Amino acid sequence: MNSYNLHIFIAIWTIAFLLTRLGLSRMFKLAGINPILAWIPIANWWFWIQLVGRPKWYMAGMVIPGLNILFSFNIKLDLLRSFGKNGFWEQFAGIVLTFAYFPYLFFDKTLKFVGAAGNKEWREQHVPKSGGGREWADALLFAAYVAGGMRALYFDLYQIPTPSMESNLMVGDYLVVSRTNIGMRIPLTPVSVPVLAPKEIAGMKAYSELIEFPYMRLPGWYTIKNNDVIVFNWPADEGFPVDKKDNYVKRCVGIPGDNLEIKNGDVYINGNKLPKVDKQQKRYLVLLKDYISQEFLLENDLGDFTIPYRVAPEILRKTEAQGQRLSPYHIYTWEENVEKIRKHPSVAAVFEDVIDEGYDRHLFPDTNNTSFLKHKWDLNNYGPIHLPKRGETVKLSKENWDWYKAAINIYEERQDIIEENGSFYANYGSETITEYTFKYGYYWMMGDNRFNSSDSRYWGYVPENHILGKPLFTFFSLRKVIGINEIGEPMIQGNNMMYDTKGVRWDKIFKRIN
Repeated sequence: MNSYNLHIFIAIWTIAFLLTRLGLSRMFKLAGINPILAWIPIANWWFWIQLVGRPKWYMAGMVIPGLNILFSFNIKLDLLRSFGKNGFWEQFAGIVLTFAYFPYLFFDKTLKFVGAAGNKEWREQHVPKSGGGREWADALLFAAYVAGGMRALYFDLYQIPTPSMESNLMVGDYLVVSRTNIGMRIPLTPVSVPVLAPKEIAGMKAYSELIEFPYMRLPGWYTIKNNDVIVFNWPADEGFPVDKKDNYVKRCVGIPGDNLEIKNGDVYINGNKLPKVDKQQKRYLVLLKDYISQEFLLENDLGDFTIPYRVAPEILRKTEAQGQRLSPYHIYTWEENVEKIRKHPSVAAVFEDVIDEGYDRHLFPDTNNTSFLKHKWDLNNYGPIHLPKRGETVKLSKENWDWYKAAINIYEERQDIIEENGSFYANYGSETITEYTFKYGYYWMMGDNRFNSSDSRYWGYVPENHILGKPLFTFFSLRKVIGINEIGEPMIQGNNMMYDTKGVRWDKIFKRIN
């Protein structure tokens, strides 16, 4: 993905660099090192390492992405100790708020060099011994800095919470997500509790809106393609900053500039049928001789099931005529797995059931706020739609306004654009316009479990500023199975399905994600 607002990032980075080097140059001078060397990017690390007495090979750790977070923590802590700053809050400010604390040290009249704190023997003689509470505080500061820095800048860990990507990504899978290959998004709300929670802890905000950065993204080396699996912030999670919205993982079937249509359950991109992925799931009606069980789900690689809204009366009449009343369920699986399920001793019959009718739902953009469009789209037949790309100019019309207005007024924050009787006005009616140029690109996300997935068909496109990263591999996987009550219904608490752990999926550990 291309960079965005790179000039703003460079400006912020330059200001932070200059403020930090202001204090560093004074510390260099007090330690007998030419202060001019503190102002040379990257090279100043070499002299910084010498000042604190760390070995020369530390320089390698400072230039390797990921490792540099760990090494920068150590040399910052060493530098503060080398100038007698041993208090916890002094070290917290110097490590976390370097851009603010180092300039403060520039004006500190009492600042003096007391020794190279990177030397173990020197530390043992000159650094005060810490009590139990201080040791815990230091450990938490280290963990938050290193883990939080890794999570914010390079990699993130993501747990699959729902069955929308079954059977390729299962509930209980833990993914390693790269933030850098598609272009690292700079944290929008940098003042937050690191690692522990993206937005809330015990019902309280885990972040502050005191500082909010505009959307900035660094250049990446990978461009998102159709059918890539992507992690993103859920656009419909209202009331939170973009980077604090819930994280979702789906398959990106449409990219900016695409014309997309779903016909008979197949996705078409620019008129061409998008290839199906391995284990893409369909919905089946299965009639069981008894209530469904967790053992049945585990034996047949089924991640979830639902109770049908209705079952064709003739099917039930046939089963009753045979002297038994069967239990109907909707299961979600791939075609090759159906033959295995048919042979299960508890299965009386299996029917493909992918017709989407009789369901009470609103598909995007036909919501209660729709003013013009009233489509008859369903899960199998949707569109055609167009996904705007960054910099694309579209002519506005009464026919396409319901489709574009969420992007324009919400995601691009142009609440001043209104439509009246097919005419469009900016600045709350003071300026007539006929077209609009998009500042973001838009993506279309769908789950592999097409009939049990909350995805773009329900809540619309995903703006590029909501894109987090690309999952690389599954680093661990717990074998989860949905809980079932005494009458064969899935156990749900609130809006969340309840799962039991039944061991480890060893075959999924370190498995690459396609």
